[in-house]
Amino acid sequence: MIGKGTGFRRDKGAVGLLLTMVLVLAAGCATNPDGTTEYKRTAIGAMAGGAVGAGAGMLIAGRGHRGTGALIGGVAGAAVGGGIGNYMDRQAAEMKRKLPDAAIARQGDKLYVALPSGILFDVDKDQVKPAARDQVGKAAEVLVKYPDTYVTVEGHTDSSGGADHNQKLSERRASGVRDLLASGGVSASRLAVRGYGETDPVADNATPEGRQTNRRVQLEIRPNERLKAEQGQ
Repeated sequence: MIGKGTGFRRDKGAVGLLLTMVLVLAAGCATNPDGTTEYKRTAIGAMAGGAVGAGAGMLIAGRGHRGTGALIGGVAGAAVGGGIGNYMDRQAAEMKRKLPDAAIARQGDKLYVALPSGILFDVDKDQVKPAARDQVGKAAEVLVKYPDTYVTVEGHTDSSGGADHNQKLSERRASGVRDLLASGGVSASRLAVRGYGETDPVADNATPEGRQTNRRVQLEIRPNERLKAEQGQ
């Protein structure tokens, strides 16, 4: 029976934790002059970090691990609801203003930015579409403004083609976005790339829409040693 499975209980507990934190988080939101919404970090503190982390876990975890990802994200987020969390939240808010169509989430002291998949790549291509270069450039502007972070550019593909081909394709896609970020002023020493091939889909590869969603690049942004030292971590 599914009700007796430990995996089901883990997922149920993670969802419960997320719902509880979201209720608290909603009470601590503030509307900016430009109409965007931000968290009142001083009012919510670690609980806000936990709620954002839980949501991030659901967003970034691979299929089959979303409940576990949400729980880990929530615990890690609560642990860094202070100075580093404030720095990353401000960066996240600016990313959202610059890239309203991107999916942006926090997991602990890391920030994840999933660039809009539909505008990045054609099928089986590693060249960033001309229309997407402006979007990557806007992400670079924010990264330049927040220099105390490292960035790993993560490439993903759909399931079309062989696994080895898709692995190499995902690496080339990540490298292409990395090069655009560097040309936008982000120091090359902050940038790394990683390809996941077809191994971490976030949508159903059986449909054209799902495959387009899975052809994506995600930025993992994390604090560097200087920021950690300043915050006493």
